[in-house]
Amino acid sequence: MRTPRTALLLVGSPKPGASSSESLGAYLREELETRGLKTLTVKVVKALRSEEATEELCAAVAASDLVVLSFPLYVDSLPAPAIRALEVIAARCAGESGRAGAAPGETPAAAGSPAFVAICQSGFPEVEQSEIAIEICRNFAAAAGFEWAGGLILGAGGMIDGKPLRKLGGMMRSAMRALDLTADELAAGRPLPAEAVRLMAKPAIPAFGYRFMGNWGWRSQIKKQSDGVPVDAQPFA
Repeated sequence: MRTPRTALLLVGSPKPGASSSESLGAYLREELETRGLKTLTVKVVKALRSEEATEELCAAVAASDLVVLSFPLYVDSLPAPAIRALEVIAARCAGESGRAGAAPGETPAAAGSPAFVAICQSGFPEVEQSEIAIEICRNFAAAAGFEWAGGLILGAGGMIDGKPLRKLGGMMRSAMRALDLTADELAAGRPLPAEAVRLMAKPAIPAFGYRFMGNWGWRSQIKKQSDGVPVDAQPFA
């Protein structure tokens, strides 16, 4: 990796408002800025709404030394808009460099190509659920000729609920430390350290506690919206 001067944050969440993916990405973007990088944030959903916006996305990628994609897990993969954005970027990069059709892992990063980092968060407490999605991102980097700098996985991402990480305090201590380490290494032109991957994967609360709170939340919502009808009611049995 070369020492980056510019970084682009791609927010892969389809949510129109604040999202947990944006919260994670924004924290890293802010940390990169404190280390001297010039940054830009693009929401991929908005970038795909028109040809003009898509051209601006591709131009932003071309102008960046580092590209970070932060996204939620959707059925073991990326959300459809994030997948489409990566397809567009890969096709553009392959077309410009004559590498179209190259198999993942066989296309070395060209001189001047950006480094690529993925951050995946999901509602599952187990980080293993997101490993396929990170592998998809690694394959994208290879197909686009980007330098793969690594991926971070956060389980139980629903706890963030779109709030800034700093406002969540101790609950996100390990995640923030992971992103601090990530910013240190990326700003110095180095890939993600293993310690950052480990810290991001560290559960903020025990898995059984997260499942209990999740079930309690679902039952509370059902109770409010079901007009007192039990969740296990079988009126036509």
